[in-house]
Amino acid sequence: MEITVLSNIGKKRASNQDYAEYYFNQAGQVLFVLCDGVGGNLAGDVASRLTAEYLGQRFQEVGGFDQVDQAKDWMDQMIAAVNDYILEASKQSAEYEGMGTTLILATLVAGRILLAHVGDSRGYLYRQGQLIQVTEDHSLVNELIKTGEITPEEGLSHPQRNVVTQSIGLPMAIEPAFNDLSVEDVDVLLLCSDGLTNMVTANEIVAHFKEYQELESLGQALIDAANLAGGKDNITLILVRHLAEKEGVFDDRDRR
Repeated sequence: MEITVLSNIGKKRASNQDYAEYYFNQAGQVLFVLCDGVGGNLAGDVASRLTAEYLGQRFQEVGGFDQVDQAKDWMDQMIAAVNDYILEASKQSAEYEGMGTTLILATLVAGRILLAHVGDSRGYLYRQGQLIQVTEDHSLVNELIKTGEITPEEGLSHPQRNVVTQSIGLPMAIEPAFNDLSVEDVDVLLLCSDGLTNMVTANEIVAHFKEYQELESLGQALIDAANLAGGKDNITLILVRHLAEKEGVFDDRDRR
């Protein structure tokens, strides 16, 4: 398995509120975590880091999963738990009040990739020259598109396109969405914050996939493309290839 994790502050933000990392449980199964501090809220960088670290620590305590349903139950419980954790942490200091984050998780169990997400950080699969969005945004714009009030094209420039309808840290029950797919159907798994997808079109992402064979070079090219398009937000991504390979993990451990 080959893994690349990259994060960039972009060109307009004063700080990087994204956080991405991956962790292993006691059976050697991997959990990928990507968070994007909710825009405009205080301490989004704290919320994203604490969320990832909380989930990573809990995952490292897990003996292992034999079935996808076991992993799904664990994710469901942990998303509820980390929501309570961030909500409680936000009450401890005035500067943390209202902090929150989006969240996307992915793990591999029994030849399947299980994803869970809250908010508008996305999961994609790349397969034989095609990029397929696996997740559906929990966002105001997506709700407007689904009800026919605006078109997908209008959504790209909508003034409220960064408003999410769910995030970690809210005083409400969280309803994560789950997706699972076979590792055989995925050449490369892409998890990313909206700092990439708001700046770079799907066709442009595909063009970079076709141009760059080396995973870290691909990731850096995608970040460069987002910055060239304006870099209006932090840009963070996780790329994973050779998901069916169980022996050994290669990664760059780069957080630029």
